[in-house]
Amino acid sequence: MAVLVTGATGLLGRRVVQQLLETNHEVRVMVRRPGSESVLATPPTDLCYGDVGDPDALAEACRDATAVIHLVAVIRGGPRQFDAINRQGTANVVEAAKAAGSVKRFIHVSALGASDTPRLQYLHSKWQGEQAVVSSGLPYVILRPSLIFGPGDEFTTAVAALVRTMPIVPVIGSGNNRLQPIHVDDVARCITLSVSGNIRGNHTIEIGGPEQLSYNEIVGVVARTLGRKARRINVPVWKMQLPVTLMEKITPRAPINRAMLQLVTLRNVAEPGSVERAFGFRPRPLYGNIDHVRSITAGQAVRINLGLSAGG
Repeated sequence: MAVLVTGATGLLGRRVVQQLLETNHEVRVMVRRPGSESVLATPPTDLCYGDVGDPDALAEACRDATAVIHLVAVIRGGPRQFDAINRQGTANVVEAAKAAGSVKRFIHVSALGASDTPRLQYLHSKWQGEQAVVSSGLPYVILRPSLIFGPGDEFTTAVAALVRTMPIVPVIGSGNNRLQPIHVDDVARCITLSVSGNIRGNHTIEIGGPEQLSYNEIVGVVARTLGRKARRINVPVWKMQLPVTLMEKITPRAPINRAMLQLVTLRNVAEPGSVERAFGFRPRPLYGNIDHVRSITAGQAVRINLGLSAGG
């Protein structure tokens, strides 16, 4: 009986699949396009094709699955995409899991800060997805991670690109908003432990790394990793609204979009020690675990700053 993973080829999904296989689970992955599964380090036990908007594909993917790990989500594309993927897509996966009749645990990765606040369109869509899980009747674990970092992530890569190429690093807002970065492998470990039954009952768990850092401090950590000093200039949020809107329209991969701009000044932290209490291990800190940023060349950094590459 397999564990189904949606979003298996993403930053987090790849780590989840690998950890599940290493802990002797049968793993079925659902991917959108044939061939995209080639990014997985180890072939999964089973493979199917489709997306969260296709009920027939979801029904086949959930057939005989004992657990579902739902990772598909978007933070780009605007309100329609948020609604179609983060809300309706999650509801579709939930319905397929219920109909399968074999699913004993539904693990949904949401986002720290998810709330019933419509003006925060991304976080509201994530909250709506959570509600589909909570009301499903399925046994569930909802994880709300803070900022996820690790090789291939967009956030530390984008910060490193600015530090690498800019004599003065622009910081939107005061830069004093606090985040709790958590390594992608640690989030994957929390998910794997949730599948294994370490978490009993239905739970919504906020998770973060061992440190609550301001954005300014994160820039400092990235700069220290690169062996540089980062001078900063603060830019009011309102001054960024027009440039961000334009960049989102004219570049294929804007380093920041309008949804992200809404989140820039929000506090995004869990309770200290949340991972230790829920899962029994201490997550790794940011400094010493972002050596991947050192591989970014000046050319790559320029492309990232111009919105021509995600850098991951």
